[in-house]
Amino acid sequence: MPKSTDQGRTDALNVYFKGATRGGSSNLYLGLYTNTTEPVVGATLVSGLTELPVTNGYARIALADADWTVGSDLATNVQKTFTASGGDWGNVYGYFICDAASGTSGKLLYVEHFISPAGPFNVLNTQTIKVTPAVLAA
Repeated sequence: MPKSTDQGRTDALNVYFKGATRGGSSNLYLGLYTNTTEPVVGATLVSGLTELPVTNGYARIALADADWTVGSDLATNVQKTFTASGGDWGNVYGYFICDAASGTSGKLLYVEHFISPAGPFNVLNTQTIKVTPAVLAA
């Protein structure tokens, strides 16, 4: 399960307790990172996270509200597939959830490191990574 960042916890509390609307765009977004260690809870899209470059077919994937299933203390989105095209991506160490379609102006909400032996994944041209985002509220 991914861990929430400082920005993620603050947003969740503001939305639930203050009736705030979710910041950024109307969707959340799933992205991949290349940090060899899991980003710390204080990481942001500007600092502490190294996202894959937007080349060779990589782009964040929208996580539409309708794609989430919530039960008890777990929210799960449908599986998303990233496919390298036009070149290799190299080692991918984890995924993140944020509130921006691209760039560093949004908020980094959750991060999860692919733990060995499952990761990292050396993604070559035409290969895929499939991620089923899930967030545990505990």
